[in-house]
Amino acid sequence: MRLIVEAAEAGQRLDRFLADRLQGTSRALIMKYLKEGHARVNGHRTRPGDQVRSGAEIELPDLEQHLERIRGGRAAGLPAVRRIEAFPDEILKIFEDEHLVVVSKPAGLVMHPGEGHEHEGLDGILREHFGPSTRLVHRLDRDTSGVVVAARGHPRSARRLGDAFREGDVQKAYVALVRGVPDPAQGVVDAPLLDTKEPGTKVRVDVGGKSARTGYEIESAFERYAWLRLRPETGRRHQVRVHLAHLGHPLVVDPLYAQKKRLRLRELRPDLPSSWQNPVVLTRTPLHAESLTLRHPHTGEEVRFDAPLPDDLARVLELLGES
Repeated sequence: MRLIVEAAEAGQRLDRFLADRLQGTSRALIMKYLKEGHARVNGHRTRPGDQVRSGAEIELPDLEQHLERIRGGRAAGLPAVRRIEAFPDEILKIFEDEHLVVVSKPAGLVMHPGEGHEHEGLDGILREHFGPSTRLVHRLDRDTSGVVVAARGHPRSARRLGDAFREGDVQKAYVALVRGVPDPAQGVVDAPLLDTKEPGTKVRVDVGGKSARTGYEIESAFERYAWLRLRPETGRRHQVRVHLAHLGHPLVVDPLYAQKKRLRLRELRPDLPSSWQNPVVLTRTPLHAESLTLRHPHTGEEVRFDAPLPDDLARVLELLGES
């Protein structure tokens, strides 16, 4: 599409000029189109706030196609996605409607592709199956299992859900197996966390960090371990793992914060005969996002989603004598 600026229209911001000319198209959509850099004025790139001059020629390449894509919530430059018929068996689908997708992520699956995982990622799987507008609105560590929420459809669903997670309006419950038995049996770890995000550095408790609070209570106590329910009130990176280590009761497996990469059978059951084999029974952090309670981005209704305990953690509890 090409437009010529008339003398009476000169001096306006480009986005306002287009909103007047393109009746029925919202200014918000026009702003997004312009910010992606498609438009040209007299052959040159332009910005939404640039003033238009009389006689200027404005080119709007593939305008309708881009507006349709933006309405659907798909960002520019994303590759076309292939709809897949069968959802992966290892990912449990908990809930789906036109605004939300909720799944239970297995341990070992990264949220987004990255170094060493260039062709993996839960976000790609969800987009392939539920459409290109599907997007994750929060994160779990690679080896943490449990409830994950993704928005779909109109971009405002992702915006509302993302804001809810950032502002602490989502109630989160985790379960975890830790070393030792906390005393008291319930409480709150209130310790600020410093995350420099520099390669090779860990998140640590530091007075110069951001505020972070994690509530805990013992679900089951064993001789050398405890099964805890945790309720993080904030959403800092590695918050639960760092707070448990700070409490003196780190996860039984945590290469980063407990220097422990695996758990063997006789560590759980020292009463077993020494002649028995001593296999590895756990190789990931025993942390599971059990439930999320939030407001539905369209209806505003409070909804709760629960993820069942994975087999590997259920087996460890069985070995400890807890059905």
